[in-house]
Amino acid sequence: MGFLPKVLDLHGYDISKATAVVMNALYELKNSEYDHDYIDIITGNGTGALKLQVESILEKEQCNFDFLNDSRSIIRVYKD
Repeated sequence: MGFLPKVLDLHGYDISKATAVVMNALYELKNSEYDHDYIDIITGNGTGALKLQVESILEKEQCNFDFLNDSRSIIRVYKD
């Protein structure tokens, strides 16, 4: 079993690396038996490209998620 942190901080990641990290985290969250039932993804504000990419991935993967702040830079993704 791998290790899935409760918080993924994507600051400094490019789109390609962030996509891979998010996809792996979603797989781990959905297919492993972890004590927590959600992960928080921090995209930061920046240009907004990373935020849009992560949101697109979550929608495509049909994830249940909420934005935790007004700038929509912290996203909570639920296990189910």
